[in-house]
Amino acid sequence: MEGNRRRFSLFMFLISVCFSFYANQVLAHDLWLNVDNHCPRVGEKSQIKVVFGHNFPYYDILIQRNELGDFCYFSPSGEKKEITKTWEDRQGEKAGALAGEITIDQEGTYVVSSYRKKKGDKEHVASEKYGKSIIIAGKGNANINRPFGHRIEIIPLKNPQEVKSGDSLPVKILFEGKPLSTYLYATYVGYYSEDEPFPVVTKSNEQGDAHIIISRPGIWMVVSSYKVDFSASLTFEIK
Repeated sequence: MEGNRRRFSLFMFLISVCFSFYANQVLAHDLWLNVDNHCPRVGEKSQIKVVFGHNFPYYDILIQRNELGDFCYFSPSGEKKEITKTWEDRQGEKAGALAGEITIDQEGTYVVSSYRKKKGDKEHVASEKYGKSIIIAGKGNANINRPFGHRIEIIPLKNPQEVKSGDSLPVKILFEGKPLSTYLYATYVGYYSEDEPFPVVTKSNEQGDAHIIISRPGIWMVVSSYKVDFSASLTFEIK
């Protein structure tokens, strides 16, 4: 009798662990960057919004500036600059995004980044969310594949300007600086399905390399998660 009770208790414990793991994956939010102009001219401004949500590109929970780590970018010259002009773009009481603005002062590639880290406690797993976005003024490939050094990071291996509908965008995913074999998911603004949250699913190889099939022009997001609540995202535009 006592043995049956122990086996039943162990069974219920394993069920609760599995349910908790699944629930964390389903309910976990991702962090990404919405950019109003991925292909500006020199002299124009680009507005970047840090979004914490489920359904790209829509807002969910507002993250305030003091909850974020860096909100910065690499300029075409390779200089790392902080985004200092920020404000909250609210939608209702809790929804919204943290917005920032950069002035495009030279031709080339700008890679923007932000992240949020939260330590775990008795009720919550540790959480790290990283987001990057690519802005290209004119031409230039410098910084395209330059890593920020995020704990988990998606690195594009080709300029999105050189990718057309029907092509694939090669990327590399790293965890703690080393190649990671894991699943990556991609979607675009305007995608909708009652059954599938992402139209593109692929897996990186042992070298961390993967190819994202681009089915149409538009603004895209690639996202990947690891160890329940560590995730990285990359947004860009395909012409």
